[in-house]
Formats: sequence, structure tokens, C-alpha cells
Amino acid sequence: MSKRVKLVKNNICGKWIRHVRKGLYDKQHPKMTQEELSAKLQVLGLKIDRTALSRIESGARILSDIEVACFASALNVPLDFLFFGVDGTLPEITEFVSLVAEEEARI
Repeated sequence: MSKRVKLVKNNICGKWIRHVRKGLYDKQHPKMTQEELSAKLQVLGLKIDRTALSRIESGARILSDIEVACFASALNVPLDFLFFGVDGTLPEITEFVSLVAEEEARI
């Protein structure tokens, strides 16, 4: 049997985007809906609808570096917060991948 890596989450930033959007960053960052954040992103030239935003926040959708920069700007938070979060550390890789056993092809 061989093992391969399977992605469990497709981004690091989604949970921190949700954190800020829900007004948990600080008192100067009020709570906003996904629609409101989507509108702010569209003003910056990034077309992300509510469904895509939901997938980003849940970790189901991959984010490009340009999209992360747009989110930081729209949310008015430092770019590094979207990667490092409240505690200032990157998450363990085990939070994002799992090993999946798969049978080797028989010759």
C-alpha cells in the first residue's frame, strides 16, 4: 500500500476572513454580511459572489495571492493577519492534509 496526501482544507486565510467579517477582530471592524464583503471586493475589482465567499471561509476554495491582498484591503487588516491569525503562528500542516491509504495497482 502506498500513501498519498489529500487536502482537507484549500486555504489558510478563510477562517481569519470570517473572523474579521463577523466583527471579532476589534471594535473598529464592525460585523458585515457576506454580501457586504462581496460588494467591497467588487469595488476593488475582485468578483467574488456570496457562494464563493462561503466556500473561501469554509476552506473549500483555493485563494490566489492577489485575492488574499484584496481581502486584506477590503477588510482593512494587515495582510499577515490573514495568514497568521490571532496567535501569530501558521497552522500545523496536519490541519490541512491527511494521509489516505490507497492500494497499489497490480501489474
